[in-house]
Amino acid sequence: MSNTVILHTTEDFARGEFDNVSAQHSRVTLDMVQGTRVPYGCYTSPALPLPAFDALRMSWNAATPEGTAVEPQVRLLVDGNWTAWISFGRWGTRMQRTGASPAQRGPLVIRPDHLVLDSKVAAQAQLRIYLYTKDEHTTPAVTLLGVSVRAVDVIPAGGRPLHRQLHLLPYVMTRRAPALREVMDLAIGIVSLTNRWGADLLPEEVAQALRDYRRPDDRDRRNLSFAAAAAGAWGFPAWACWTDLAGLRQELRQGCGAVVALESTPAQQASGWPALRYAALRGFGTAEDGNSTALLCDPWAGETDFEAETVMPLDEFLVAWNNQALFMRRRPGLPPEERPCRQNIWLRKKDRQHPDLYCPHVGGEAAPLPEDFCEKGGVLAWSEPDEHPHATTGHRLLHFVQPEQGCIRLPTSEEHDRKCTVYAIDPTGAMQVGDVTV
Repeated sequence: MSNTVILHTTEDFARGEFDNVSAQHSRVTLDMVQGTRVPYGCYTSPALPLPAFDALRMSWNAATPEGTAVEPQVRLLVDGNWTAWISFGRWGTRMQRTGASPAQRGPLVIRPDHLVLDSKVAAQAQLRIYLYTKDEHTTPAVTLLGVSVRAVDVIPAGGRPLHRQLHLLPYVMTRRAPALREVMDLAIGIVSLTNRWGADLLPEEVAQALRDYRRPDDRDRRNLSFAAAAAGAWGFPAWACWTDLAGLRQELRQGCGAVVALESTPAQQASGWPALRYAALRGFGTAEDGNSTALLCDPWAGETDFEAETVMPLDEFLVAWNNQALFMRRRPGLPPEERPCRQNIWLRKKDRQHPDLYCPHVGGEAAPLPEDFCEKGGVLAWSEPDEHPHATTGHRLLHFVQPEQGCIRLPTSEEHDRKCTVYAIDPTGAMQVGDVTV
């Protein structure tokens, strides 16, 4: 019996219960009544049999246009009784998201992105997801609903040895936005996978889309369920799971890498690495001494992007890895229209008194940035073409700055004109981008 169940086709969804929602073309959407969408509805899966488990993660992928959101929930069968429904928070790409508040309800210990059973085990789970809209002509669309559990009394499988390397895109922490440092390694892992399939996403926009806006005193804003939902928002089916070495090897055989969670050594933590970090798995190989190795894109491993490509002895990898991973599939078609938006802007000089300040314009009208844009979680940056072309925009050197008088200050050169690109990414992941010659 598999410890992970994924619902993602119309046939999968058809086995569940529909309340003001329907499933067509592998999408669950709100029903229409007299030509308008109902304000809310709910899809509930059948009870899902699973191996005996003591922890659970839930995943979802959903398109959430402006004014819409989804709320995933789960309940467990413990000692023959169903627990209350537990919410993982409201999710949407146009809102600041918050995961579940840490709490304990009976045997359930609730964490922001998963559940743990205290001195109990369960063998069934049931999923449901609410769909909400404030616009009678718009609906969210759920394209994937999944659950993965940490099975007890199961011997992890290693699977058949594999020697294969995928060409993922490496990025390092030192070149990314300092304000997003606490969630950046998880975002980089996702971008390493999506960009090998031509997505050309910036780690900063993905970091904003997966960021969990819990209380300021929470130490870890990374949320693996939100990360899977963020990848899904750009059209890449993704889910969080517990797996073993055999599961990772199977992913590589299918040509799909994975984002894995690794526990850092005391020496690494002393040098500033977090206790738990995320890296992209790009393959398995063999060292010169004949021992097996794990090949990683580890964003904490260097100062330049390609120093992220590291090799770890397989035995050390299995000690560091906590059996949690994020799996992803190639985007089946064009990017969805409801993905976090990119808006093209024009940049014009503010006035003659400030020749190096450039104001964003949208549709011919000035659209100055709020002075507290960065204080409220936004990221503002600019770049210019380097001497050598890069595989993705994320490999450019970005200069992170603060807005001034609603504008961005760009350095001028008396020697020659330069083309600069400006990026303004708000806390939801929506980005304004524009070019200007200075």
